[in-house]
Amino acid sequence: MIIMIPAIIAAAGSMVNISDGSRFLGTVADASGPRNFGGAGLSARSFPATHMAGNESASYPPVFITAAPSITSFSTKPQTRFPIGGDIYEVDTAGKSYSLTNPDPQTLRFEIRPGDKAYYDDADGEECDRAEIERTTNSGDQEHIAGGTPIHINYQFKVEANGPNGSFINTANWFVTSEMQTTAASGSPAFAIQLDGNHLQIVARYCPVGLDPSNAAGNVTHLTLWTDPNPIHTGQYINIEIRANVSDDSSGYLQVWVNGNNVANYHGPLGFGTPTYWMYGLYRNAGPSETVAAYFRNMTLTTGSGPPGVTSRPPLTQGAMLSPARLDPCRTRSKNSDTL
Repeated sequence: MIIMIPAIIAAAGSMVNISDGSRFLGTVADASGPRNFGGAGLSARSFPATHMAGNESASYPPVFITAAPSITSFSTKPQTRFPIGGDIYEVDTAGKSYSLTNPDPQTLRFEIRPGDKAYYDDADGEECDRAEIERTTNSGDQEHIAGGTPIHINYQFKVEANGPNGSFINTANWFVTSEMQTTAASGSPAFAIQLDGNHLQIVARYCPVGLDPSNAAGNVTHLTLWTDPNPIHTGQYINIEIRANVSDDSSGYLQVWVNGNNVANYHGPLGFGTPTYWMYGLYRNAGPSETVAAYFRNMTLTTGSGPPGVTSRPPLTQGAMLSPARLDPCRTRSKNSDTL
C-alpha cells in the first residue's frame, strides 16, 4: 500500500534530512542521488520532497520507503535456514556460539576466529575462515538469479573494533563481506564488497564469452572499482546500495553507493555468463590471527524492474576508474539450485 504523507526537508550540505512532520525518517542525497532510509521501519510510502537551499526550493519526485524486513525463525545451526522478509537464507558457519547471532529483528552479527570453517570447506579444499549466510529456496537449494536480471540490494554494515584505541585490524590477503557468487567453474564472485586492510573496497570480475572462466585458466579479468581512501570507522554503520546486471556482454553494469555517494559506476561485461546467488557475512583466507566481528542490518534484495526498497532510477552512463583486483581463491561448491 502506497501512502501519501507530507515531508519536511532541511538541507545539510549535499544531504537532506527527511521527516514526516513529527519524526526523523532518514537522510537522502540530492535529487540525482540515492534515497536511503535506514531504520525508518515504515511500510512503502510515497511523498513529494522539497529541497530547501536559501530562499530557493525544488520539488523532488516521489520517494518510496519500504519497511526493513524482519528476521524470523532465526537459527544458528549450520545447514539450517531462516527468513529475512520474503527471502530464505542458509547458515554457512562453523556453528560456534559466536559465529552468528541476532541482536534485533533487523540485524545479524557475524564473527570469525582462526580455524572457523563452514561444513563444506574442508571437503572443497578451502583454506579459509568463514561465517556467512546464502540466499536459498525453502528446500535449501541456492536461489539463483538468471543473467541479465536487474538486481537491487540495500543494507547497512559496521565492524567492531579489534585493535588498540578502537581501531580495526585486518591482516588477511583477501576478505569478502558480501558477494554475488557465481555458479561458473571460476568460483570467484561476479562482484563483491570486501576489505583491503582497514579500507572498504569494491571489486568485479568477468570472463570473455566462450573462454574457460576457471581461475587457473587465466581468462578472468579482475577489476578494483573503488577503494575507500579513508580507514573504516568501527562502531559506525555504513549505508550500502548496489544496482547490478550480471551479464557477460555490454549490457552488464555494477553501481554502488556508499553513504549516498556513487563510488562505483561500471558498465560492461560482468560475471561469467552463468546464474549467480547472494551471500554475505565474513569470509577470508586462512592465516590471520585476529578475531573479526561485523553487523549487517536492514538487508533487502529485489530483482527485476518492479519498485525496489529505494526509489528507482535508470543506470548512470559515466565510466569507472578501473584497476586490477587481487584474486580471492574462493570456490563454488556443488549444490542443487533454482534460477529466478
